[in-house]
Amino acid sequence: MRNIAGTAAMIAGLALTLVPLAGADPAAGHGTYVRIQSPPMRCEVGSDDSGPVPGVPGMGPNVVCQTAGFPNSPMDPPPSPDWTGDPLVLHQDQAIVTASGQFNWRTANLGMALPGQPDTVVVEGQTYQLQGWTVVATGNGITFTNDATGHGMVIDSSYNVNSF
Repeated sequence: MRNIAGTAAMIAGLALTLVPLAGADPAAGHGTYVRIQSPPMRCEVGSDDSGPVPGVPGMGPNVVCQTAGFPNSPMDPPPSPDWTGDPLVLHQDQAIVTASGQFNWRTANLGMALPGQPDTVVVEGQTYQLQGWTVVATGNGITFTNDATGHGMVIDSSYNVNSF
């Protein structure tokens, strides 16, 4: 009986040392999904993007924010001259900034959060340290600043984006 209890304790201890801890680990390939309340949107704050192909570099640490469309982004595709729908739906829906200050727009989908890793809800008036980025939410919008380089972006309450 004593050997079984000792073996079980050893296996449990070994299992705990091999299981990665949850959290905002700023290591390669890690990201945290956040929900922004003002303006309402979803973002992924990443410590690194090593690229989809092993050995091929990606864009590096980055933030991707998505909404129905950003008013100062390009339209994709451009509307026909006789189109009368909501112009916001034709604007690109993702704003992307890297730690190096590179900024891009694109039309894509962030996808769903992984099971057991719910989105972090960003609360107005709070400052967050996520994946090597400082995230500050105010009533006027949200700011993402890379801690190492100082580059980032501001998204105001009307979804206008400015990178820095």
